[in-house]
Amino acid sequence: MAVTIKDVAKRAKVATSTVSRVIQDSPKISEATKARVRKEMKALGYEPNYSAQSLANRVTQSIGIIMPESDVAIFQNPFFPESLRGISEWVNEHNYTLSIVTGKTSDELLSRVKLMTRTGRVDGYIVLYSKQKDSIVEYLHKEKIPYTVIGKPQQFISETTHVDNDNYQAAKDVVTYLTGLNHERIAYVGGDQEHIVNLERLRGYQDALREAGLPLPKEYVVREPFNLEDMRTLLQASPPPTAMIVSDDLVAMAVQKMLAQLGVSMPEQLSMVSFNNLMLAELMNPPLTSVDIDIFSLGYQAAKSLIEKIKDPKELTKHIIVPHRIVERKSSQTL
Repeated sequence: MAVTIKDVAKRAKVATSTVSRVIQDSPKISEATKARVRKEMKALGYEPNYSAQSLANRVTQSIGIIMPESDVAIFQNPFFPESLRGISEWVNEHNYTLSIVTGKTSDELLSRVKLMTRTGRVDGYIVLYSKQKDSIVEYLHKEKIPYTVIGKPQQFISETTHVDNDNYQAAKDVVTYLTGLNHERIAYVGGDQEHIVNLERLRGYQDALREAGLPLPKEYVVREPFNLEDMRTLLQASPPPTAMIVSDDLVAMAVQKMLAQLGVSMPEQLSMVSFNNLMLAELMNPPLTSVDIDIFSLGYQAAKSLIEKIKDPKELTKHIIVPHRIVERKSSQTL
């Protein structure tokens, strides 16, 4: 005979409603009671019927993950699998599932988010990026759908729970690190002009140079997209940079290849520092000095904040900053 929720309640000496709340991981139930009920569930071999729970409570136990609009390139960026690993860690602990939302354009992405919402497939969303004038964030906010953002939102910032690094300060710290190595001519390469993370890092770089009284010629900043000739032009500036900050590790890998084609050796002729500290940073030749932004924690904290909001709509808005640190490797050296 199948074990029922009543059997668990009887053995744990609690009400069936308490067992139900434990299954939902309700914050209204103490950790001690949760532990006791779960112990009896395991002893009896009881497996909760999450589908039935969802129908009864009109929840899906599923959250949507909104990727940036793209066709192929986004899936080749290790930032997203690592952030998904952090998200998965929390949702698996709390018996949620994930649904990935993708689209080649922002309109297609918005259409799919609306369809997923209309058909009741998820309880809320994590937006894996932040950019200016985002129609998806506008839609989620207008419809009062629970969501969190990884990054610094530009709309409804005081009302939007988000998890981010202090990218502005991180870029300033990189400039300080390089000036500590006696570099004064520092270039910045990469980053589009749409996503907030890129704008914040560029702003931090520019402000740090100004505050240090160091030169900031316009030719020292090269934005995406760029090519080999753009890199050649940068290196032919008068005077040429002795160090380079790159917007992220993937871009740094492309830049390193261009530098090799131009006969520039790292770090003897040019020091380089990047952001994100992906695994490939260690595999580059020379290994890349990079800012570790703890991508796993960005995902983990975003999932935690969203599920807390889903369970308690009165949960206060949170602005969570995940610390960063510079991981020094052989791509940078004292001038």
